[in-house]
Amino acid sequence: MTEAQKGTRTLSCPACGGTLEVRAAGWSVNLACRYCGSILDVSRPEVQIIERHKRAAGQFSLPLGARGSLFDTEWEVIGAMIRRGPTDRWREYLLFNPYVGYRWLVEWEGEWQFGTPLLDRPEAKGDSVVWRSQRFRQEDDESEAVTGSLVGEFYWRVAQGDSARARSYVARDFMLSCEEAGGEINWTQLVALSEGHVETAFGIVPPRMSRERQSALYARGGNTRKPDDLGRICLLVLASAILALLAMIVIAGPVERVSGTVTAPFGSAREGQKIGAITVRRAWQFVTVTASGENFDNRWIELDYRLVDRTTGQSIDGYGLSEHYSGSDSDGAWTEGSRSASTLFGQVPRGTYDLYVDAAAHSWPVDTVPDGSNPWSTPEAIEIRIDARTGSLPWGNWWTLVILLSIYPCVLVWRRFRNQNS
Repeated sequence: MTEAQKGTRTLSCPACGGTLEVRAAGWSVNLACRYCGSILDVSRPEVQIIERHKRAAGQFSLPLGARGSLFDTEWEVIGAMIRRGPTDRWREYLLFNPYVGYRWLVEWEGEWQFGTPLLDRPEAKGDSVVWRSQRFRQEDDESEAVTGSLVGEFYWRVAQGDSARARSYVARDFMLSCEEAGGEINWTQLVALSEGHVETAFGIVPPRMSRERQSALYARGGNTRKPDDLGRICLLVLASAILALLAMIVIAGPVERVSGTVTAPFGSAREGQKIGAITVRRAWQFVTVTASGENFDNRWIELDYRLVDRTTGQSIDGYGLSEHYSGSDSDGAWTEGSRSASTLFGQVPRGTYDLYVDAAAHSWPVDTVPDGSNPWSTPEAIEIRIDARTGSLPWGNWWTLVILLSIYPCVLVWRRFRNQNS
């Protein structure tokens, strides 16, 4: 059988003299020399150098000329290229069968996808597309895909540094890839291949993939097997939260308490009400002051605290607000607020402090005005109990840490649920 009958053509690389074979003669436009990496124009009888390189392109798992059977069709690898995005780097292999045409294999960290160019374009529907009555949701934001090293032949003119705007859309079993460059839009259907499928078909040794890459790929919906990293991540989050709580308890130090009662009059503030002394025995500690009232409604009490250092006379000031409201409307009875309120003093230095409180009460919706006609009358006031303690825990900081630690596993769970139900 002649080369013409086989659809192949043999030529020499003008750059290095290496013997090359064009496997899809008459179809291929560009050929990247496997020996030196130079880009050749093979669309005309006289081979011309488009771009000269001194060494071959990077390493590829599938060599040029490798043959394997996928989906009951024998394919030959005729081209390969390395591409990169903002954070990832992957390999694409051009497959050819003279009776079927071209297909793609995409390799990313040991995972493979089989790509089929689409002739019927999907229809855009907001941030998703519809193709053959199936809806695909956009997986990631649009990014730039840049072509790196390449070898073999291609059916379009390609060179290192070429870039395209890329988007991907996912459904339950496969995804659609859209690339736009030079005013031309190309769609490809990508189907994930099971572990070892490509290696068995082409007789290659599969590269080892790190566990971190497995987790990342599955989170993106591209992995065909479910790793157990999610459970381990959740255990790690739980252990970190418990360790942080234990560390907070140890750092909090010994507990000392002082308590007393103040009165909050309406219309004016009662200042300088002394509760007692409290001692901070560590280099610094958190101090919590809690105000609690009873049997008041549609009222709020403003509380100004001062921790006065007995040695230096300097004060650390804080503010508290105890309030409670109730009423009824078309939806029925309602209540709002709390008669108890806590104020946290952060990092109070070592020393003994006197706690003073200024208290004032207000009513709602109209503030109460003292009766000025009787100078001997006692203004209405609300009694408030004040409790102060050292060794408090900054629960707000702990809950913030728990929320931050939980973001990543929650995103993994959400992506898995979305991919399973899309």
